[in-house]
Amino acid sequence: MIPEQRGKWQSIIPNLHPQWAGVDLAEILAMPSAYLPIGYANSTLSEFGAQADEKLWERGRKPGGLIGNAVKLVHTCREAGMPIIWDKYEICRKRYPRSPMDRSQFDHWLKGREDWTDAQWQRDCDKIPEIKELMRPEDEVIYYTSLGNIFLGTMLPNYLTMMGIRTVLLSGLHLDWCIEQAARTARDLGFMPIVVGDASGCGREEDDAPTLERLNRFFAPVVSTDTAIQLVEDAVRLRAT
Repeated sequence: MIPEQRGKWQSIIPNLHPQWAGVDLAEILAMPSAYLPIGYANSTLSEFGAQADEKLWERGRKPGGLIGNAVKLVHTCREAGMPIIWDKYEICRKRYPRSPMDRSQFDHWLKGREDWTDAQWQRDCDKIPEIKELMRPEDEVIYYTSLGNIFLGTMLPNYLTMMGIRTVLLSGLHLDWCIEQAARTARDLGFMPIVVGDASGCGREEDDAPTLERLNRFFAPVVSTDTAIQLVEDAVRLRAT
């Protein structure tokens, strides 16, 4: 289901940096690949979420917005037989050990929600309905407790290695936080990340373009959803030859 959308989404995908000219993106996606849709939780994408003040729940539902694009990517990757690995992350982190710096930062983020119940926090880290309905029981779910790095302290690197994955398609929230950290770490661990820029977003709209430019310039090719879909479809044809 593509969610109802209003207004217009703005996401400036940079031109592919010349350093990626020697990489056939369809060819590396024809290698064992996985899609990592990070975030897409009520915390950022629902009006009642703990991070709702960013208004990503409103911006992400505009035509061409990140939610609709993520839905299209999930369908495309499913049809291509590409494994999809989800995540679960709690922004409050109250049940985990916290340094004084952690405590100060998280308490600042969560002002006004001190009396939330466990049920409210559980709902906050749950996926939004548009995404949750696409999840399958056999999908892997990574639970992580770091500040925003899905690779740090989780089974994700092990799962990818055991599955023989070479290339990871990345999208989600926040672009300048979890997605950038995932792309950087993926490269350090020997995986090949491709970031889908308009299926991702920063908390502040003005941060989208510079983050995409930085990723494209240093860590990973950045493509649009339409391009990613075409690349995945091309990869399927390559595997069939």
